[in-house]
Amino acid sequence: MNTPKISVLIPTYNRRNYIEQCIDSALNQTFQDYEIIISDNASTDGSADFVAEKYAAEISAGKIKLYLNEKNMGAAFNHNKLVHEATGKYFMFLHSDDIYLSHALQNMYEIAERFNADVVHETKFWTTPPDGIVNPNKLILSDYDRKQINDTEVMSDDPVLRFYTWYSDIGIDVQHNVFNRKFFLENDLRFENFTDFRLLALKWVMKAKVLVKTPTPFYVYRNSAEQDTNSEFPPERVAKLILDQMQMSRHLDEFFAGDDFFRDNKELQYIARSNLFSIIDSFWVVRNGVYRNGITPELNQAVEAAFRKYLGDDAPFPTFLFHWIHAALCGKPVNMITPSNNK
Repeated sequence: MNTPKISVLIPTYNRRNYIEQCIDSALNQTFQDYEIIISDNASTDGSADFVAEKYAAEISAGKIKLYLNEKNMGAAFNHNKLVHEATGKYFMFLHSDDIYLSHALQNMYEIAERFNADVVHETKFWTTPPDGIVNPNKLILSDYDRKQINDTEVMSDDPVLRFYTWYSDIGIDVQHNVFNRKFFLENDLRFENFTDFRLLALKWVMKAKVLVKTPTPFYVYRNSAEQDTNSEFPPERVAKLILDQMQMSRHLDEFFAGDDFFRDNKELQYIARSNLFSIIDSFWVVRNGVYRNGITPELNQAVEAAFRKYLGDDAPFPTFLFHWIHAALCGKPVNMITPSNNK
């Protein structure tokens, strides 16, 4: 069997309402030399059974490979598994509530081949209205790059320029790229279970010998409340966020120590670290309204317990700082604890 030129990787969990449209968009491409690999992370809504039945012919023919996790292993595991199973020269991610435009693979493959690229990044992409309906006449064009490029271009390999491009002009989500699989594996790039895609993006932006930007959008992101499976954010999830951030900080120490560009540049280390902390932290805490009820006893206890794991008896002060920053961002008082909702 011939090796496909591109592997389309679809991680999924409870996307029964959307996955058919997602898979069909990958099947209906102008470019056909590819494989589709789906990894279902123990869905409970019948997604896996639906895919197995609906696409039985494509699975039997080897066009689609379907893997089922016995239990939910987390997003990082699922993404890493898909990369491991890919056989194409290149791979692209497609999240199971989103879709590709019909030219997606053709355009990205041709650019990657033309420049012998390690990564090709789309600077523009489409989003649906908040109702999540994919209507070609109502899609909204979004642009990551403030420079508004009008043509495909190879990025400078100057590490300082690369760093500040990551900081301000690169879309961090992996689904907006085509990756050379050999480049990805040889540089030990992987998804970590303590962070989102921003840390991985820092690594591939800095490590790619040939990084190409294209302004031609191919991806349609479904912007709807239903697609968010992480809408509930109780105190224990806040505690896990803090522990994840502490773990990420230690990971960054190792990364910076082993990188010639970052090793002796404390200023850029700080900028990178603060960017990662602030984006991830404010995205989850503020967006999910963790402090909508102020500082509850449960929230205070969870935050302090997380800091105590690393800081011991010195935890109260960073606990206060954590509350102070986030409560202030949400317009809540920081000098009192509000009554518990459970009382």
